[in-house]
Amino acid sequence: IHNIPEGIAIAIPCLKARPDSPWLSFVLASVSGLAEPAGAFVSLVFLRGVERRQVGGVKEGQSIGGEGTLENVLAFVAGIMITVSFLELFPEAKRHAVKTGMKPYYSGIVVGFIVMIATEFGMSL
Repeated sequence: IHNIPEGIAIAIPCLKARPDSPWLSFVLASVSGLAEPAGAFVSLVFLRGVERRQVGGVKEGQSIGGEGTLENVLAFVAGIMITVSFLELFPEAKRHAVKTGMKPYYSGIVVGFIVMIATEFGMSL
């Protein structure tokens, strides 16, 4: 879902800078959207190799990366995303909210938390 506003955030400034070439903004937004699936594919290839590689003395089904290697990598990435949110996104949003009003800022935070909690409960069913 987040790829749609990301594409818009790239396409609109490109279209504003070069209104005579809308296809350029479309191509740039599309190429930027391909970065995530390409990164996911590369990660899948590398992490799958870590989880399935066997070393002498290791029992069948154990991974060489230790217990929960994939889970540790996902937790690390989640930590990076949370850090970026708190150090970059929230302060920037608050700086803009001071000019336009704080109600959308706080409403967005509350709705975001509600969506994340609902998603967590929905995934565990």
